[in-house]
Amino acid sequence: MNSSVNPLSQESKVALITGAAGGIGSAVATTLAQQGASIILTDRETESDRLTQTRQSIEKLGQPVTALFADLAAGEQIDVLVERAYEEFGSIDVLVNVAAIHRYPDPLLKISEADWDLVQNVNFKSCLRLCQRIVPNMVKQGSGNVITVASDSAFDVIAGEGPYGISKISLTKLTAYLAKEIAGSGVRINAIAPGWVRTPLIEEYWSDPEFLKEAKEGIPLQRIAEPEEIANVVLFLASDLASYVHGHCMVVDGGRIAGVPC
Repeated sequence: MNSSVNPLSQESKVALITGAAGGIGSAVATTLAQQGASIILTDRETESDRLTQTRQSIEKLGQPVTALFADLAAGEQIDVLVERAYEEFGSIDVLVNVAAIHRYPDPLLKISEADWDLVQNVNFKSCLRLCQRIVPNMVKQGSGNVITVASDSAFDVIAGEGPYGISKISLTKLTAYLAKEIAGSGVRINAIAPGWVRTPLIEEYWSDPEFLKEAKEGIPLQRIAEPEEIANVVLFLASDLASYVHGHCMVVDGGRIAGVPC
C-alpha cells in the first residue's frame, strides 16, 4: 500500500501486536507505524534480534513504541501485558493477534494432552483472553479494530496439521461470534487467513528448492507471499477503507484454496 496515503484516521492510534518478533508480526508493526500508529510489540522474547530491529525501525520513524514480554500460553501474563499497555499508552485502538505456534505432533488419535493444550492455548485461547480484556474498552470508547491472523489451513486438511488447523478454524468462528455480540458498538472484528508466507518460521520449507517448486505449483499466483503483503491487508482492515467489513475472514493465499468453501 502506498505509504504516502494514510488510510488510518487522522487521530493517533495505538496498536498492540502479538508475535511481533515473527516475520508477519514485525511487518504488521512497521506498516502500522508508517501510517502514524503508536506501537506495542509483544512476544515471548523481547531481546530477540528481530524484535530489536523492529523497535529501532519504528523509533526511526518517530513513532512511540515499546516492547513487552508475554508468554501467551499463560493467562496471568496476558493480564499483566494488557495492564502495562494501558498504563503506558492509555488506550488500545487496534489489536492484531499474530502469535501462533505450529507443531507436527502425533496424529490426533495419539496426540498428548500437553501438546494439544499448548497449541490451543497460544493459537486460540490467548486471542479470546486478549479480546476479553481489550474489546470492552474499545466498546466504551465507541471505536476500535481487532484483526486476528488465522490461516488458510483453517479451510484445508493436511495430514499432521490437525491441532494447528483446528485452532485456526476456531479463530474464524471467534471472529464471527464477537462480531455479532458487539453489533452497533463502533468496533470492528475481522480475521485474515494467509497461506504460505516467506517468514523465518518456515524458512526450512521455502528455502528448499524442491518444496518451494511443489508449493508454487499449488498456488495460482505461482509464488509465496512476502510478510509485507499480509501486513497491507491488516492495514486495510484496520483503516476506514474497510469501514463496512465486519465479522469477515479474508483469505490471502494467492488463490491456493480458491473454490474451497470458507
